[in-house]
This record gives sequence, structure tokens and C-alpha cells, in this order.
Amino acid sequence: MKHEALKTELEKKLITYRKPMEKLFYFFFALGFFYEYLTSSLLFISFQNLILSMLSFLPLPIVEILFYGILNLRYLIIFPAVYTVFFEVKDKRYRTILSTLLIIGWYYALYWRNQIEWPVSAALLVIVACANRDIKKIIKLAIIIGISVISISFILSQTGIIDDLVWQRPGEGMRNRHAFGMNYCTNLASHVMFLIFLYMFLKRGRLNIIEYMAIILLTVINIIFVDGQIAAICVILAVAGCFFTAIVNYKKITIPAGLLKLWNIFAVSSYMVCAAAQFIWAILYKDDPDIWYNRYYSLQNRIYTNYLLLKAFPFSWFGTDFPQNGLGWVEGAPTYYFWVDCSYTRLYAMYGIVAFVIFMGLLTWIVIRLMKKKNYFGMFLMAVIALDLMIEHHIIEIAYNTFLVLAFANLDSLSAGDRELLPDSCLKENISEQKQPEPISDPASDQN
Repeated sequence: MKHEALKTELEKKLITYRKPMEKLFYFFFALGFFYEYLTSSLLFISFQNLILSMLSFLPLPIVEILFYGILNLRYLIIFPAVYTVFFEVKDKRYRTILSTLLIIGWYYALYWRNQIEWPVSAALLVIVACANRDIKKIIKLAIIIGISVISISFILSQTGIIDDLVWQRPGEGMRNRHAFGMNYCTNLASHVMFLIFLYMFLKRGRLNIIEYMAIILLTVINIIFVDGQIAAICVILAVAGCFFTAIVNYKKITIPAGLLKLWNIFAVSSYMVCAAAQFIWAILYKDDPDIWYNRYYSLQNRIYTNYLLLKAFPFSWFGTDFPQNGLGWVEGAPTYYFWVDCSYTRLYAMYGIVAFVIFMGLLTWIVIRLMKKKNYFGMFLMAVIALDLMIEHHIIEIAYNTFLVLAFANLDSLSAGDRELLPDSCLKENISEQKQPEPISDPASDQN
């Protein structure tokens, strides 16, 4: 009895001790996520000017130190990350994995120390810090921050306080593409797409008529004013997945076990397949106007850029910094355009084989975790994202691909709802399992 009472008392103290770090994590996550969003908005220029004006009375060397110190406050998430690894994670294997990721992130920070941004280090810090944290809280926080920044940027751009950058798509008609206060039109489209995906993920694909109408409205605005074609296609695919989920649940359709296994194999291998396809496509690229992909400027330009990139930077362990210009169609900007949009080749060439292996492994592991939770709609969203990353470059940017935090976050708050997506009665492979149910083990779940 004394032993049990002592154990209970220690557990209570441990919970009390953890509360400040729990709150600290969400604070630094919000701070970092807000900063990442801000950097893709023209609000960031105003934010920097505000800081500099507040520090203008100080000597220039001190201003420089304080300025970059304020901008780097987001890296303080290292404290909840380290605490999580050494005090909350009990499984030795996962503690080793998370510690390794922290060390690699630290090395990348040293390797890229002459650069202003350290995207690999920042992403790994957030992924580790999110271990065992409630995924619902993280996603809701991300959605609130994302909607707030985009909304404020849109309003200020339409009132003339900040610029509404306008691009023109080459070709017939020269369509105008608005960024609405963000730093690029396709970045805006990608932000909106990922926010929609996060919302769908929280809703488990079950949307009502108002939510469908809101998503359709955003897609129409994208097509008419932003012209983010890839994001529009991916959102349409995601909406189709929601419709399929609704039909399966309403009609109680029985899904054959063989088809389900085939889907699992496809979803788990989706990132590897898309990456391999992109590399092969780039290596075998031919500048022949009769080939179908050369008839579409955006697609041809991306493949050709990958082709040049792989020729110039065939291999590197930790990446190579190379000059890029992504503002080729803005008035007054340089006339040339060289920006590596495709995520897989960009990750490989710019951040090296180490980062490529790590993030491809993490993304594949996320799909496996969702498969273990029977979250088939979540797996579908991850497969759609894998397709999007063949064209867009946001694979390791948490403010876009927030799904990276699923790697080690606590998914238990979604478990009950996830299984409702495709009830056990709809899955042939689970009919026999209902007689002798076995708990789903997930070492990355909260063990405290």
C-alpha cells in the first residue's frame, strides 16, 4: 500500500512538473510557426522594419546582434525538444532516434551557419519537440495562425498598406496571378491547400455542405485570381476522397481485403515512387518540342531545371548552396528564372543525401503510423501531398507541410474517430479480428 501511495504521489508531482514544459512547447511552436508563415508574407518586411526602428537608438553592432537574436527566438523550441527526448520518451529506441535527429539538426546548423535560414535544423527541431504532444492541439494552433496571417495579408494588400504582387503566366493571354499580400502566388495557393488538408484531417474527411462550399469557393478564387494549378488539382483530389469516405460510410460498402492491402502498399510507397519518378524524369529529359511535357511551360521548366540541377550537383552529403532566382515575372526583377520547385530533387541537391534519406523516411513512417491507426483518409491525404511535392518545393517547410509533425506526435486523440472512417464492419480483413481484438501498438504514442 505504501509503495502504491508513493508511486501515485510521484506521478502527481511528475504531472505538475510537466505542465510548464507543456505550455512552453505550445508557446514556442506557435512562435516558430507564426514566424515561418510571416516569412512567406510581405508583412515580414514591415515586421523587420518595426524591429529595426525600435532598436535604432542603439549602436549598429548591438542592433545587428539584437535584430537577429529576435528573429531566431523560434529556435528556443530546442528546450522542449530536449526535455521531451530525455524526460518524457521512455522507449530507448525512440529516444535514440530522436536524439540522433537533434544531433543531425545541430550539425546542419553548423554546416549552414553562414546562411540566414536553417530549414533542415528548424524542421527537425519542431518534429522532435512535437513527440508525444497532442496532435489535435498542434493542428488547431497551426490552422488558426495560418488563417490569421493569410487573412491579414489579404486585407492589407487590398487596402494598399502592403503590395499585392502580380505575376503574368507566359503564353497566350498572359493571365495575371495575384499573391494577395504573400510573397508569391503559388506559395499562397500552397498555404491554402495545406490548411484545407489540415482541416480535412481533423474532420476525418467528413465535411458538411457549408464546408464543401467554402472549399469550392477558395478553389474558384485560386483558379481565377491566383492560378495555382497544382494546388487546385490536389484540393479537387482531396474533395473526391471526402466524397468517397462519405459514400463508404453511408452505403456501408464492404472493401475487399486484397484491395485494402494493395492500397496500403501504394500509400506507404507513395513518396518513394514519386521521388524515383521525378529523378528518372529529370535524368531522361529531352528538349524536344514534340514531347507532350514540353508543350506546357510550367511543367517543362520544372523538368528542365531538375535536369540542369542533377548535372551540376550530382551528389553531396549535406547539400550545396547554389544561386536561385524565383521572381522572374515581377516587374523590375531580373529577366531570368531559376528556381528548383520540385521537392525531391531540391531536397537531394540543396540539402544533401542525409536530409533526403531522413525526410523520405519520416514521411513514409507517417503513412505507416496512419495505417496502424486505420486512418485511411489520412493516408490518402499524404499520398496527394506526395504528388504535390513532385511540382512544389515545400517538403521540409513546417508552415506548409505541417503533416511532418505526425512523425512522433501523439495520435491517440484521433484514434476513435479515425476508425469511424471505414468501420470494421466495412473491412473484410477485420471481420475475424472482431472476435479476438488486439490492441494497436504504437511506440511513438504518449506513454506517460
